Amino acid sequence: MGLRIELESALDALAGMIPVWREKLREPDAFWKQFDALSAKILVRARDDGERAAVQTRLQAMLADAGCVRPGRR
Repeated sequence: MGLRIELESALDALAGMIPVWREKLREPDAFWKQFDALSAKILVRARDDGERAAVQTRLQAMLADAGCVRPGRR
């Protein structure tokens, strides 16, 4: 199932921010606060469980692609 263009666009923008955040943030834990806040805003725009699951899958994939691992989850 494809996501709506607005969700795809928001997810693309978030994915594009990850490398910049990782390079510029002095405090690595700040990355997770920013990522979680923005991803939550995207998730609430999903219309149903199917879209929410697709957004979650995409969020996990973008983190994996960027090599991001939450502290304590190695």
